[in-house]
Amino acid sequence: MRAVRYTRTGGPEVLETADVPVPQPGPGEVAIDVSHAGVHFADVMFRRGQFPLPLPAVPGLEVAGTVAELGEGVTGLRVGQPVAAVVTGFGGYAERVVAGEVTTVPLEGELAGLSPLLAAATACNAATAVGTLRGAARLAEGDRVLVLGASGALGTLLGGLARAYGAALVVGAASTPERAARAAASGYHHTLGYGELADRTPGLTDGQGFDVVIDSVGGEPREQVRGLLAVLGRHVVIGDAADRDITLGADQVWYDSFTLAGYNMGGVLARRPDLFRAHLLEGLRMVADGTLRAEAEEIGWDGVVRAHELLEGRAATGKYVLRTA
Repeated sequence: MRAVRYTRTGGPEVLETADVPVPQPGPGEVAIDVSHAGVHFADVMFRRGQFPLPLPAVPGLEVAGTVAELGEGVTGLRVGQPVAAVVTGFGGYAERVVAGEVTTVPLEGELAGLSPLLAAATACNAATAVGTLRGAARLAEGDRVLVLGASGALGTLLGGLARAYGAALVVGAASTPERAARAAASGYHHTLGYGELADRTPGLTDGQGFDVVIDSVGGEPREQVRGLLAVLGRHVVIGDAADRDITLGADQVWYDSFTLAGYNMGGVLARRPDLFRAHLLEGLRMVADGTLRAEAEEIGWDGVVRAHELLEGRAATGKYVLRTA
């Protein structure tokens, strides 16, 4: 079958289209004939070696398509059923993939109107947005929220979701004012460049700082966060796009009276698959009913390398989804 893979880690140029073996579902798994596969920033991080995978590897965490085969013990799905899935073993950039039953959701009932394109574009990010705000951030009505990386595919969902959950102030920040401005239609009250945060935060928050900062970025923006938080604020780490973390002693959390929290999709799934499935279902329902606004650009096999280049170079203007047929 056709797939995009890499045999060594590195830049986007290591990606190649190749013929690979057809995967077979094991117990508790389903094989899915893929029609759409989301291109996620996590795919970039794995491809460049931040989180090693056995090689050769086929990237791809989120797909939509139809059930092709059921593994032993699977009872909640049927062959031919339209589904969206989070593929924790990777392999989504392919004509067929195997996913766990617990992370495979029928596109029926409340999700019947959700297109395969948008399902594949949002599965990971919608689940992460729900888990981040409801779980890790413990978002409360009236909170003041800052989202770093606001112009990315996840950032655009977080802005609208924070408002839907009752935040009083939702501010998006990005690497440049121009990128921040692109996020303005995603539910943010204000959008800023990272360089503006120190000066603008006191005025926007009545001198109190943000109750919640969502940080998928790392690097210099992560270093700024403590100076932007309110007393008892929550710094929620959900990624490290810059591949540059900071060192923080536990005593500093105590001295400055703030909470350091995190949400990692794979970590939650490994220990609480029921909780992850709840986050996935809630997120996709909110995309389906329009609470979360999402757009995606469909690309072909020859567009995957370019999509990775744009994502890694912070030049992407939206979400890219591979159409496999």
